[in-house]
Amino acid sequence: MPLSEVVLGWLLVAVWFLAWELVAGRLERGSNAGGWLRAPAQVYVGEALILSLFGALWFASLGSGGWVIVFALLGLLMEWPGPLRRGQRNAVPPGKRARATLAGILRIVGAGAILWWRMR
Repeated sequence: MPLSEVVLGWLLVAVWFLAWELVAGRLERGSNAGGWLRAPAQVYVGEALILSLFGALWFASLGSGGWVIVFALLGLLMEWPGPLRRGQRNAVPPGKRARATLAGILRIVGAGAILWWRMR
């Protein structure tokens, strides 16, 4: 797989993550809240790089079949244990925590779809 494909996939996923964060942050804090992102932009760009390298490994060596399941499981692995590790088990209502986890999984599957489109 050419490096240019990996770099293009990385840039597209970084844009996807930043756009997702802009919308999610706005919805979470309300329309009049200050600040665009909940974390520095470098966090999302770095996350996009790691996920793009993982996607390049998957699509270049292991194949493109089953990518939805792979990225859904990866999203679950990334999103589900985070609040529990930080001790937020009882701080967030279970329904809201489940919606946030599902949204995080959809975010990663969306990134996987972008990579599938660019790298298959």
